[in-house]
Amino acid sequence: MLLRSDITAALAAVVGIALAVQTDGNTPVKDNAITAVTQREVSFAEEVLPILEKYCVECHSEDNAELGLKLDTYEGVMGGSDYGTVVEAGDVDASLLIDMIASGDMPDGGDPMPAEELDVIKAWVTEGAQKN
Repeated sequence: MLLRSDITAALAAVVGIALAVQTDGNTPVKDNAITAVTQREVSFAEEVLPILEKYCVECHSEDNAELGLKLDTYEGVMGGSDYGTVVEAGDVDASLLIDMIASGDMPDGGDPMPAEELDVIKAWVTEGAQKN
């Protein structure tokens, strides 16, 4: 007779094997979506800006720049807010914009940004946050 602990251990082993097969062993599973996006160059104008327009510019634009943050142009994004930069080119972990969206703090009062769209912004930042 199988015990609950035996079943749990067996499931854990299967899940671990499945995760190992999904990655090359060096890439964390959560980064696979970003890797897929970065296999091509991400365009600020064609991909990132429409996402920011959809979720952010109601409160962060030239017309309504809460905390001085304007996300409706490349210059605005890179210019940051009254408190400093929000995008650190090449460094997702140091980019406050990514942190605020990923944590669910932004958009404030709106629908959360889907992970797939956040991954596009992360890939753009990782690539150096180019004006393209």
